[in-house]
Amino acid sequence: MKKFLVLFVLALAGCSISSDDFGGLSELDIDFIQPTKWNGVEIPASQLCRQEGGHGATPPLYVTDIPSETNLIILEINNDDIPDLATAGLGSIGFYHKGDSSAGLLPVEGETFSMPSFAFEEKASRVYSAHPYPYMPPCKAKGYHYSATVLAVKRTGSFDKQKTEILAIGRIDLGRH
Repeated sequence: MKKFLVLFVLALAGCSISSDDFGGLSELDIDFIQPTKWNGVEIPASQLCRQEGGHGATPPLYVTDIPSETNLIILEINNDDIPDLATAGLGSIGFYHKGDSSAGLLPVEGETFSMPSFAFEEKASRVYSAHPYPYMPPCKAKGYHYSATVLAVKRTGSFDKQKTEILAIGRIDLGRH
């Protein structure tokens, strides 16, 4: 039902999305784990950067329709209004996965290089080159729209010769700041 509501809202906004937008990949279903202040409309004040009085962490997400071959789930946080930050610009966090069809992506604290044992830095934030944290919460600039892209991947090979195959993809609006 949620997928149909999202598609309806996007159609009303003059946008459309389909599995073709994801290169024919399977589509992940993503929702916020409740209870949370994340609502997809406005970034919660508590989830902003420290400079703005927040203590931001990635949103708690529940992902379903994950292909069985998946061994990693990658969460990319995007600022959709700045082209250089529109793909994982605020950072990219990897979560270890054991092949289940669903997963809870627990929050990962922002503005730190310390990572919990269930996650790892996939790509550093490009917001502030002096502080390339794994995740940089929204900060300073107002009016921008943020989203998250979730990738179900199968990664094989040794550390220096890894091969990553994207199996499924999904997207969720995080809101505006």
